[in-house]
Amino acid sequence: MSISKTVSTDLIYSPYMRFTFLSALFLSTSFAFAQTSLEKINLEHGTYTVGFRHYTAIDSSRTYSKYYEFTNKKVARPVPVSLWYPVDRRDKLTIPLKVMDYFEILKEEEEWAHLPNDQILNWFYYANSPENQKHLLEQTSAYADLDFVPDQYPIVIYAPSYQASSIENFALCEYLASHGFVVIAGPSRGTENRWFSQNNAKEMERKPEMWNF
Repeated sequence: MSISKTVSTDLIYSPYMRFTFLSALFLSTSFAFAQTSLEKINLEHGTYTVGFRHYTAIDSSRTYSKYYEFTNKKVARPVPVSLWYPVDRRDKLTIPLKVMDYFEILKEEEEWAHLPNDQILNWFYYANSPENQKHLLEQTSAYADLDFVPDQYPIVIYAPSYQASSIENFALCEYLASHGFVVIAGPSRGTENRWFSQNNAKEMERKPEMWNF
């Protein structure tokens, strides 16, 4: 299942989505499944079905280099965006996302999009154990590309931990969306490439600007 795409930033501000800003969360957490299964976490979800979209906006005012291409080629800065949102209904035949679908986004944001899926656990921090392999196949509570509901919802901006992916805490983001919040997240990355530089002042100054271009 492919759930990544490149679109304009107009998607968030569609007339069908009149959101009210509520707050920004600054949390330092890790993937829930790395420690236990989603079933064992057993979050008490709300009454809304959870829709999910992931896309890449382009910030043409700044330049960026893909670290692992080793060419130092400058491109317009990509801004990956993960979006969880409440919907009031879905087609009964719609299949929920699996944890593996989120890991496809992790590969993209870590700039290892061509990494074979059978090497994901070996490459990304987690023990390649039979238990974790099962976790990758677990169904989540989100459904890709469901239609937006024409209503007003509070927005939560989720800021991932240091150099982490936008979907590092997908279980929490799904939980909030099921209770009527729209959750927006982007990866924590440096100003000029995937990694933060030693210039902390520059990185701290530019981080809030990611959502202002």
